[in-house]
Amino acid sequence: MPEQGADLRGFMEAAGRSLAEAQGALAGEIVDVPTAVAISEAELEVKAAVVRRADGVMALETISTADMRSGGIAPGLVSTLRLQYVAVTADSAVAPSEQPTKTPGDVIAGVKRREDVAVLDKILGGLLYEAIYVPGRRRWLVTAKDAEQRLVREVLVPDDRR
Repeated sequence: MPEQGADLRGFMEAAGRSLAEAQGALAGEIVDVPTAVAISEAELEVKAAVVRRADGVMALETISTADMRSGGIAPGLVSTLRLQYVAVTADSAVAPSEQPTKTPGDVIAGVKRREDVAVLDKILGGLLYEAIYVPGRRRWLVTAKDAEQRLVREVLVPDDRR
């Protein structure tokens, strides 16, 4: 019997590949694409049921409007999956005016205090965090992965002045 739902990891990887292809289509044959023309940020929001299949894989199951209207689906079972993509240039030189005001530890601590992240941390038995500063946007990209290195949460945090 085939497994139900689309593999969550596969879905996220396919969405990332699709964005990379769109980026390439914008650039065409140009090698050095000016950042003003390139996609620097994108967001994809999907409403679906997130389930764990019998094989242990997290999967997305689509929910039709008819399912919702018929009352067969409790609103609490619908999850919002929000994927945010941030393009970071390879240039690692950061001007003094672009230096972050927060430390990676401070940013991670703030993300850990978020209710949604705290719940995931508890359910999954602890998460591994990483914070990367994006100078041009003055934001931090914080990722949270489970023990098997699967991405479970990604958060953009502004680097507000102290």
